[in-house]
Amino acid sequence: MIENELRPLSRLGGTPTPKGNIFSDYTAPLFIAWQLNAECNLECLHCCEEAGHQMPNELTHDEIMDFCQQIVRAQIPYVAISGGEPLLHPDFFTLSEFLRRNKVSIKVETNGTFIDHEVARRFGQLGFRSVQVSVDGATPQSFEKLRRKGNWQRTIDACKYLVAAGVNTEIVFVPTKFNIHETGDVIDLAYRLGIYGFYTGKTMQIGRAAQNWDILCPSDTEYEQFFKVLSQKQAQYDGKMKVYYYPDDVIEELKYRLEYPSTSLLVIPDGKVKLIGPLPFICGDLRKHRLAEIWERYQKAWQLTHVRAFTQKVINDSRLLAESNRWQELSIN
Repeated sequence: MIENELRPLSRLGGTPTPKGNIFSDYTAPLFIAWQLNAECNLECLHCCEEAGHQMPNELTHDEIMDFCQQIVRAQIPYVAISGGEPLLHPDFFTLSEFLRRNKVSIKVETNGTFIDHEVARRFGQLGFRSVQVSVDGATPQSFEKLRRKGNWQRTIDACKYLVAAGVNTEIVFVPTKFNIHETGDVIDLAYRLGIYGFYTGKTMQIGRAAQNWDILCPSDTEYEQFFKVLSQKQAQYDGKMKVYYYPDDVIEELKYRLEYPSTSLLVIPDGKVKLIGPLPFICGDLRKHRLAEIWERYQKAWQLTHVRAFTQKVINDSRLLAESNRWQELSIN
C-alpha cells in the first residue's frame, strides 16, 4: 500500500467487515488501490513493489479506461492511484479526469519529482481527495540515502506548489535507522509547509525493504522513542494539522485481516488483483474477469484453506514476507 511505499498499515486495508457476516453488506468493494505502473525514476531502498522498470504486459490505454468504466458502474467511491511513480504513466491525467468527472474520489501517491507549478495547478483543478508526497527526512542527507536518485529540495518544492494550488496535500514518512531521529523535525516542516496531514507507521518488511532489512529496520528502543515523539506532535498540532500513525506492524495487520478482510482490492500494473499487499496471492485478473467476478473471487479466496494456512505461517515467521512479490495465482471455483 502505498503504497509503492512502505506506508502506514492502515493503507493496506479498508473498512472492516463484521465477523461472522463478512462482506454480506457489500455488493462491490469500497476502495480500489491501483498500482498504475511499475516504472519509477528513483531507486528507493524500501520499495514494497521493487519498482523501477516497466512491468511486462502492463494494461493498455483501452484496458485502463475499461477498468475505469467498471469502477464508475460499480459505484466504487474511492480510488488510490500509485505506482511505481504514477506521473510517469501517459494515461495518468486521462484516467484521473474520467474518474473525477464521474464523481469518484481519488488519492494520488507520488514521490513528487514531476510536480511543478503547472502539474500542481492541474491537480488543483481536478479536486483530488488528496495528494500524498513521500518525504523521508528533514535533511537531504537522510532523504537521499533512502531514496536513491531522489532530490530532497525538489520534493519540498513539490509540496509548496501543491499547497499554493489549493491541493489537499499530505506527507508520508518511512522510519529507518538513519532518519527516525528526524521524525519530529519532518512533522514541524510539514506544518510550516501548510500540509494537511502527516502519515507514518512501522516500516514493512516487504519487497526491497526485506532485502535491505539490516540497514533499514530501527531498533525497539528507537521505535519506542519514535512513538513518543508522534504522540507529542499529535497533541502539539491538534486542530492545526493531522498527525496519523499506525502503531502495529504488518504481522498484526495480517492477524486482523484473517478475521476481518478489507472491503478493498489491490490492482497491480498488469491487471492482476492481489489479495493483500504482504501476501503473494493473485485472486483475479482484469483481462479475464469483470470487476464483479473479481470481487466474488476475492471473498472466496480469504476462505481457502491454503491461503489461511500460509498467512498463519507468515504471522509465525515474518521472513516469509519476502515472498510477497513472488505472485501465485489462486484457483477459485
